[in-house]
Amino acid sequence: MASVFELARTLGEELQKTPQVEALLAAKKAYEEDPEISKAVAEYTQMHEEFQAKIQAGGIAPEEQKKFAEEMKARGEIIKNNKLASDLYTAEMNFNNFMNSVFNIITATMA
Repeated sequence: MASVFELARTLGEELQKTPQVEALLAAKKAYEEDPEISKAVAEYTQMHEEFQAKIQAGGIAPEEQKKFAEEMKARGEIIKNNKLASDLYTAEMNFNNFMNSVFNIITATMA
C-alpha cells in the first residue's frame, strides 16, 4: 500500500494538470513579467512599510494619516483596475475554491 506521502505527491502531480492550477500559473507568470504592475505593487508596499515605520517611531498627525489613506486608496485602485492583477486575483480565488473542495473530500472520508 502506498504511503500517505506518496499519495500526496501523486495528488500534487495530478493537481498540476487541472485547469485551475494551469490558470493560476499562467496568471502568475503574466503578472510577474509585467514591469508596470510590479512597479505599482512595489511602490504600494514600500509606502505602506514606510508609514508603518513612522507610526512605530512615535505616531503621525491626523492630516498625514488622511493624506496617506487617500494616496493608498488611489494606488490601490490602480492595482485593482490592472487586468493582470485582476486576472491573478480571479485565478487565485478559483484555485483556493478548488483546493477547498479537494480538502473537503479528503476530510469527508475520515468522518
